[in-house]
Amino acid sequence: MRDNKNYALLTLIVISSLAFSLLGTRWNALYYHNEDTYTVPNIPLVTAMKAIHDGTYLSDLLGSQAFASTSFIDNDSLLFGNIAFRISETDLSAVEAMSSEIRTYSFTTTDDNYFNDACFIGDSRTVGISQYAGIENATFLCRNSLSIYDYDKKKFTYEDEKMSIREILSEKEFSKIYLMVGINECGTGTPETFFKQYKEVVADIRSLQPNALIFIQGNLLVTESKSNEDENITNENISARNKLIATLANQKDIFYIDINESRLCADGSLISDYTWDQVHIRAQYYPIWKEFLLKHAIIV
Repeated sequence: MRDNKNYALLTLIVISSLAFSLLGTRWNALYYHNEDTYTVPNIPLVTAMKAIHDGTYLSDLLGSQAFASTSFIDNDSLLFGNIAFRISETDLSAVEAMSSEIRTYSFTTTDDNYFNDACFIGDSRTVGISQYAGIENATFLCRNSLSIYDYDKKKFTYEDEKMSIREILSEKEFSKIYLMVGINECGTGTPETFFKQYKEVVADIRSLQPNALIFIQGNLLVTESKSNEDENITNENISARNKLIATLANQKDIFYIDINESRLCADGSLISDYTWDQVHIRAQYYPIWKEFLLKHAIIV
């Protein structure tokens, strides 16, 4: 008898999941303009949960003869065929929490206005971005030789006051934060000790800027000749650090962007024609960097 009950419960769960998935597919096309791309774990069921959260399902259920068969449905009900199911606040909260936990985002292409409320944190490469990439209306907290260990040091003049990056982030809100440091740390400690500090800084930025998207930029590689000649600044050391910081990305509010996948690099090294010192790129090539960032935007 118990086995029959278990089979009945399993059957009900499967049917319910299929029903929600069908609704999710429909609502994705009807209300979200097919913005959800279905992959594992982002399945049509997630869109159904989002539609329940947004309340968009109500107009579909009330206006569609295929679904609605009563003259009234409130905000806490779902209707399938001729059967109305009540959803308690607890159940709805659980659905919303599950949807929030599963929801992830993919990169898309956007325009220059995307940087209007962005903050760029970084070393001399980011200084180059601020000067030559053609990014306007963004905030740049960058300086030569900046390292992850300078996060809480008063090295910036902000509104006529000497402040640290942390203090500035405590005072001004941004919607996007780009972080790229790591090459100056190649001669200090190990990739693991660097990652420990980096992880703590990202966690602190997350707490200070709860509404911001955080973009972790992988450190740009150096030329093959530089990597072969230098004892510390090698592509092996840079890649080891990049591999670790990439693990912090969750595709929800923290994202990893690997600039080494851009046209600036080939065969695992910075292209020598693009650099004047085997480490920093020439001014005329920084727009390539901006172009790559604009192709890796997140629209929430």
